Amino acid sequence: MPEDVQIKQFESADRDALLSFLRLAYPAEPLKGNPTFWTWHFLENPHVSLDNVPLWIVRSGDHVVGQMATILVKLKVGDVEKLALWIIDFFICAEYRGRGLGKRLMQVARENYCKTMIALGYNKDSEAVLRSHKWVSLGNINRHHLMLFPGNAKEIARLGPVRHLANLIYAPLRPSLSKLSLPADGALREVTQFDSSFDELWRDASVQWPCAVVRSSRFLEWQFMKQPGKKFEVLGYYENDRLMGYIVLYFRKAEQGEVSNKAAISDLCYSARNSQEVIESLLKGALRLALERRVGGLVIDVLDPRVEQKLRQFGFWGIKASPPFMAGTFEHQDLMYERSNWFLTRGDSDVSIFEEPNL
Repeated sequence: MPEDVQIKQFESADRDALLSFLRLAYPAEPLKGNPTFWTWHFLENPHVSLDNVPLWIVRSGDHVVGQMATILVKLKVGDVEKLALWIIDFFICAEYRGRGLGKRLMQVARENYCKTMIALGYNKDSEAVLRSHKWVSLGNINRHHLMLFPGNAKEIARLGPVRHLANLIYAPLRPSLSKLSLPADGALREVTQFDSSFDELWRDASVQWPCAVVRSSRFLEWQFMKQPGKKFEVLGYYENDRLMGYIVLYFRKAEQGEVSNKAAISDLCYSARNSQEVIESLLKGALRLALERRVGGLVIDVLDPRVEQKLRQFGFWGIKASPPFMAGTFEHQDLMYERSNWFLTRGDSDVSIFEEPNL
């Protein structure tokens, strides 16, 4: 390694230099260098210890010139839970590329912190580093979209009369509120706090998937209730007052007092008992809320055959452009390297984290 370059795990003394680097490296993504957002992202994660932050940097003198940033998650693999690193950001300044620094960053993290890593959404440069460490490609998470009010979509919303005409013409193709009723013993309620009932739900639901990020109440609270500058809408589905599933929606900020042009289903989870009915009820709740707010369309990223079957029944269609998925591990390769074993949602990728703030 060149003598003027140091690879190290992040320490609190590196904070200011790292934030300066992020603002220069991502001029079009100010959220990444925002101190409040950065603190939430990397220091307030319930799995993180402040003296052992899962973030590695490249320093050249007083300056940070590269980083590998991760989210520490609990991963369910078979019958065990283990810590894993979800890589969400990999960047080396142009003048320092070609020196093997990216590969070395990952090597240091794997040797000293965690041997199991996953990544959902990355560019070709990052993929080359992952493949150099014998990571395995597991295809793409599947992205689905449902048009609701095309006149309110970003491309048409400013065209006045055309906008209203588009919405009128599309009306017969739009899901009808009258067909989104729930079973007699079921109810959807707004969730304002992830309590212990969500831990109970996860214990029940997780038996369906050999591989998935653990959705504990503490992690969900951090991700969807405490994220700065954002409001997520969470609906819980209950049968006889028992939590059977939840769905998380994110509505983009409306421009100039208009309606939101798009909403996303960021996450969902459903009980293994009566799963088809629970999934259907959750999607009905999401559609009802999106229709009431007259959003342009509803998008979801998910890898789960049960959910995707229901999406098709509601008229969602697949989109080719979707985040790629890779995993690298020295353990449980028979489970983790099989795509069909995974349950993934938009909330398991930086697509959800780096949505533009809506508050």
